[in-house]
Amino acid sequence: MEIVKSNGKKVTYNPEKIRKTLRRAGAKPDLVRAVIESVDRQVRSGMTTKELYAVVRRELRRLNRRVATRYNLRNALLRLGPAGFKFEKYVASILSAYQYEVEVPETEICGLCVDHEIDVIAVKNGRRAMIEAKFRNRYDESVNLKDTMATWSAFLDLADGSKTGKCPKFSECWIVTNGRFSERALQFGVCRGIHMVGWGGEEHSLPRLVDHATLYPITVLDDLRQWELDGFSESNLMLCREIADRDPEGLAKQVKLPGDRARKIVAACRSVISAD
Repeated sequence: MEIVKSNGKKVTYNPEKIRKTLRRAGAKPDLVRAVIESVDRQVRSGMTTKELYAVVRRELRRLNRRVATRYNLRNALLRLGPAGFKFEKYVASILSAYQYEVEVPETEICGLCVDHEIDVIAVKNGRRAMIEAKFRNRYDESVNLKDTMATWSAFLDLADGSKTGKCPKFSECWIVTNGRFSERALQFGVCRGIHMVGWGGEEHSLPRLVDHATLYPITVLDDLRQWELDGFSESNLMLCREIADRDPEGLAKQVKLPGDRARKIVAACRSVISAD
């Protein structure tokens, strides 16, 4: 049975992939088994990956809404667009949760030859990382070799600039994306020692970083309105974990929400990060 990917390529239906993503979202064995059995009955040859995802999500919402919300991570990341600035803030929030000192620079940083726009600066254990946040608006868009080489070139110019006192010393270069890396981009990045964090992979995958510490963006909430997201972004509150700990009344004043709506969002965020 063949499934059609977003790029038009046909692949064999593999329930193990669904099983893996369900486990990533925190589904317990009985729930995984129930969802897979239901999906197996509904899948058909020629179905797109988007249609398959919708079936899985529908079954999850029927059986366990909390896990269904977590499972919605990839769509939630797309909602951080289209410009990508909210994605930069989200990346900063993730790193802050991992005990990095983070900054989203408002001005360019001077290299040896030219100034550079750096999305996120993160410092930990005396090492300063230059982080390029590459937001992608579609599933089939990837970070290519040209993107990766441009980031590396900027890093080298900053490294040379630091030797002349034009900028602080950067010890690491990262690229973080909600998309995937092309094969050549990944090959070049690994060769150069760039931290490549994207969708897929294992050790440095974005979903793994998110799931490990339940760092889900507030956009996993289906009913979040755009103006509400804008308010949370302006307040640098991008994680459900950050919002779950807030007093609803104080949050309502900060983000300019009705009290009832603030209480609902706080409760929903607490449910998302709950271990049960």
